[in-house]
Amino acid sequence: MNHPKETNEFSEHIERWAHEDMLQLTHHFHRLKGEQYERTSDFDMDKVEDVIKFEGIKKTIKRLRIYLALNPPNKAAFTFFPVLEVLTDDDKLHQFKLHATENRKSSSGDLEVVPKLFKDMICQNWDTIDANLVDDLFFASKKAANGFDTLLRVQYFEVKEKILTEVIRKLPELTGITLYSGIDMNKFSDKTQISFTPVLGFQYDSAVDKNDLSFGLKSVLEFSKGETFIEYSSPCPPTC
Repeated sequence: MNHPKETNEFSEHIERWAHEDMLQLTHHFHRLKGEQYERTSDFDMDKVEDVIKFEGIKKTIKRLRIYLALNPPNKAAFTFFPVLEVLTDDDKLHQFKLHATENRKSSSGDLEVVPKLFKDMICQNWDTIDANLVDDLFFASKKAANGFDTLLRVQYFEVKEKILTEVIRKLPELTGITLYSGIDMNKFSDKTQISFTPVLGFQYDSAVDKNDLSFGLKSVLEFSKGETFIEYSSPCPPTC
């Protein structure tokens, strides 16, 4: 059995996320600018090199994960960042760091696996939630064998296989990839689920011919050029 050829470029940062004090997590999503704290929301892939590299392996992706990672604490900087990890058909791993952007971006595109209305709603939830509740978004409770609840910290989100084969592999040539931070409030009230909900936005310039697309995921889709939003991912734990 072939095993993926591991790459460890971000292992230290991913491990830092796994062991950071729960009550300190919110600080990694905020920075002190002047006398105000700002919250980071969106994360972009480097367009110069990484988007080109991702485009080159897009049609061979067989697994896509979003790992959560941290830099050392720094009040003047956003120290959380996501890592896209791609496993390709040749069992090689490719990792891409996504960088915090200054402002939340709006998209003019409306080709969506996830409707733009849903994407905007969960992003607004993220932007407006109290800082002291951010920590809770990344944990789920599970009943242990001794009858007590234990907290599970999400390590990564894995995009469903059907989305890889029916959507991502068929996208036009990519010009950018953005992760949008969101909260699904339906999950927030259920403490057995992870309520942090990342949405991946895949951007491109070319016009889309709806006759060439056979995603098979919805009976009705709006077609345009601009951006495709994908939210179909499973948090691990608790779903792995």
